[in-house]
Amino acid sequence: MKKSIAILFLIIGLVSCQKKQSGYTIEANITGLKDSAKVILFNVNTYKNLDSTIVIDNKFTFKGELSDPTNVVINSPSTGVSFSFWLENKKITINSSKEELLKKDNDFNKIIKGSETNKIALRYKIFLKPLKDRQREMYLKKQSKTISEEQHKQFIDSIYNTSLKFILENPNNYFSLSEILLKRFSLKKEELEDYFSQLSLNLKKSSYGKILDDFLHLEKIKEGGNIIDIIGKNLKEEEVKLSDFKGKVVLLDFWAGWCPPCIKQIKEEFPLLIEKYKDKNFQIVSYSFDFDKKMWKNASDKLNINWPNFSNLTKADIDPVSIQYNVSSIPITFIINEEGKVLKRVEYHDDLEEELDRVLLDE
Repeated sequence: MKKSIAILFLIIGLVSCQKKQSGYTIEANITGLKDSAKVILFNVNTYKNLDSTIVIDNKFTFKGELSDPTNVVINSPSTGVSFSFWLENKKITINSSKEELLKKDNDFNKIIKGSETNKIALRYKIFLKPLKDRQREMYLKKQSKTISEEQHKQFIDSIYNTSLKFILENPNNYFSLSEILLKRFSLKKEELEDYFSQLSLNLKKSSYGKILDDFLHLEKIKEGGNIIDIIGKNLKEEEVKLSDFKGKVVLLDFWAGWCPPCIKQIKEEFPLLIEKYKDKNFQIVSYSFDFDKKMWKNASDKLNINWPNFSNLTKADIDPVSIQYNVSSIPITFIINEEGKVLKRVEYHDDLEEELDRVLLDE
């Protein structure tokens, strides 16, 4: 009996030892920080705070759980300390001083321990460092005409190509996948498919993998084709659908409150268009890529937006709507006819009024 109990405890002990870390723990010891100084853990992907705490005896701790590793910033506004790294569901330790963290070009690999994704990110930084160190120098040479525009472009291209080389040689990790997502609009579909095929099942099913999978396989609109419906909510939390406006000539506007050119266009162009086409079957519909409702509301109020204005409060680079409408930058507008056909994609520097005249004034 005693022997059986002993074996049972041994099995329980082994299972406990093998149990995976269910979340992250950040244990920081940073000398030089004042007691009670506020420290914020900020998620770069969502632009939202994950947590906040205060310093006690140079130490602070964060605990939580992530669905996937993500780039974060630890920021202490009153001390000036701010640094970024890749956080994952592991025990992360940070041992440093305020002075060391305030140094430029610090090697956080010596300071932050426990994140495998962070190690890859730092290898990438080191790989690109020789070129990055020359970037400002080459820019100044271009400005002073010591080198030509073409020579400067070749240098910038070399940074891109070197970056891509690292990613393709180290494909199967969250950092490289996140970098590929940043480059997805400039790579061929075949290149992206080949990259995706090399990923582990976990990475393919991750939030990052889903964005790439959607980018490759979601249906995308084409000029002359039907709209793909967009569903979201307005500032009153009422559901709005793009298809609700079938029967009108719609100017579908993609914008955000953090986008100065969007604000300029809405403020200066849209009131003139509304007045010009007031006797026509014309409707502006704005879809916002804001991820902060307060920012979206403040911008909407300042611009006196009194036409349909809706959102899913999702960043443009991860919103399926941006994939389906092939939106890589904003502002951008689409002219849609009464039957729900996409007539024209209009870039910011195109003549929007001229394009609308062709549709509404038969010119």
